[in-house]
Amino acid sequence: MTETEIEHVRRPGTIRIRLAAPRPDRVTLAALALIAVSLVFKAHVLSRSYFIEDDFLFVGDAHEHGLTWDYLMRVHKGHLMPGALLLVWVVSRAAAYNWFLVCTVMLALQAAASAGMLVLLRRLFGGRTGILIPLAVYVFAPLTVPALSWWSAALNAVPLQVAIVFSLAAHVRFAQTGDTRHAWRGLYWALFGMAFSTKGVFLPFVTFAVVTAYLGSEGGWVRSTVREVRTHTRIWLTYAGVLAAYAVLYLAQQGTAGDEGAGAPKGDVTAGLLGWMLGKTFPTGVVGGPLNWGGLAGTGGLSDPSSPFVVGSWLTIAVVIALTCVYRRHAWRAWLIAAAFVLVADAAPTVLARGRYTDLVGAETRYVADAALIAAICLALAFLPVRGEERAMRRPYPDVMPLVAALATFAVVGMSIASITSYGGTLVVGDRIRAYLDTARASLAAVPAGAQIYTRPVPDYAVLPWNGERRLTSRVLTPLADEGLRRRMRDPAPTDKPYVIDDTGRLVPVKGIYGYLDGAEEGSCYPLKDGAVSFPVESLGGPEAVGWLRYTSERPVTVEVSLGSASTRMDLPATAQERPVYFPHPGVGQGMRVTVPDGLCLKAVAFGAVVPGP
Repeated sequence: MTETEIEHVRRPGTIRIRLAAPRPDRVTLAALALIAVSLVFKAHVLSRSYFIEDDFLFVGDAHEHGLTWDYLMRVHKGHLMPGALLLVWVVSRAAAYNWFLVCTVMLALQAAASAGMLVLLRRLFGGRTGILIPLAVYVFAPLTVPALSWWSAALNAVPLQVAIVFSLAAHVRFAQTGDTRHAWRGLYWALFGMAFSTKGVFLPFVTFAVVTAYLGSEGGWVRSTVREVRTHTRIWLTYAGVLAAYAVLYLAQQGTAGDEGAGAPKGDVTAGLLGWMLGKTFPTGVVGGPLNWGGLAGTGGLSDPSSPFVVGSWLTIAVVIALTCVYRRHAWRAWLIAAAFVLVADAAPTVLARGRYTDLVGAETRYVADAALIAAICLALAFLPVRGEERAMRRPYPDVMPLVAALATFAVVGMSIASITSYGGTLVVGDRIRAYLDTARASLAAVPAGAQIYTRPVPDYAVLPWNGERRLTSRVLTPLADEGLRRRMRDPAPTDKPYVIDDTGRLVPVKGIYGYLDGAEEGSCYPLKDGAVSFPVESLGGPEAVGWLRYTSERPVTVEVSLGSASTRMDLPATAQERPVYFPHPGVGQGMRVTVPDGLCLKAVAFGAVVPGP
């Protein structure tokens, strides 16, 4: 039964109504199976990954700020991404450092992007079997997996892919029906993409290019472009206004990026970076590579294809382009769109943001993750006639073409699965960081009442040193503490027995100070000059700077320690036995002066960073 049927049964006056259940066709079922299998492989990779690097910075910031304009609109390492920061805030406040929750959210977004790709392909080409090829190329693309496995990268890359497919799908429906509601939905999806990634600004250009190249009336591309602008002036003027507003907002917020924003690239670095990205990483990635991963970073392997595979990839791409241009009219338009996207949306921003550092950035596939989606869409446009398109083909494909295409797709998917699997083996730091975080969680849950926890950097394998104060335990680990302990971790008080979190995540007493150390002669006190003692201490300030005194006192006293323009006052108890006291000191400069009241005997002084005890 395929339609609603009304059946008269034997009893007079009785009618039975049967409603036909929707039955997905075989192409849809096969597409859903491809998506499901791809998500299984991606879930396996995610199970081997864990929080690292910027993930800790994001979670720490989310617990230090409310949902304010300043928090959402700050530029992080070149990215204006209020949507991503909002998502981090919600997820982190719900359950800090819960990898299962993060994986669930990211896989749900990846599933949405894959489903959106299917929707887009069906709207463009109908339910023909050929749409399974570009769908498989995208959902198994190895280029997208490293970005998915690192939360900080996934926050940009995956929602952008969602925005691309649904914005294009909306505009396809608009072109097919003329209902402007779909055009505005496409704009909303573009705004969604911009909220998560600065690359979202290129989505309107992709949409305009696809619409004018394949969804307009017959004729030249220039004529179609002019006609589209004249016919839908309001829509595209709105897009232009949105892009202008975004540009103004981004420039206005550039001051929040510090020295991590865009900068003038170096010539030699740029040449090497583009050579890797455009010559090796991208071409091998779109055909199922790189197969090999090398140069292990904390976030996983870098693309390291063999030279024969690079050559084979370029030959494959050349053959595909040539075949489509021979048989399909306007195939060259799709390849021009793909090439322009890789150059303008991926290569240029990467050079501006990372072209000052190292050319190995070009081997990081996350910078071209979105290009895998664009390449798959353009592959479909270059091979298949769009629904309703007249005179789409120059000549019919040979009868053997479906078999060749199927075998080529099987080969690409097979290599993609091999690349994804081998990439999972490069995620070697996750278990170590998980153990550190689990130990820290347990330690903070069992902190002695009133304990003061001094800050120090988390291990380098979790957050690299160039992140400065953002990698301190007082920022990274406070989301695991209750509110009272969180305050003591961020602003610890002077104490004779401070604690720190060591490199294994354990809470241990401070053993001493690494830095300046001096002591009075045995059995004596420091001689005073104008009621104070000065020491040649040099400090750069910051939360890690800690002073230490050892003293005796006949009565309770107040001591003042000055360094630079900052002073710290401490109330010390009377003690006949030598007693230490540790205290954070924010001063910046040279020369530390300790004011010594009557009755206090100052025995020793130290200044520097705390050292964990055994």
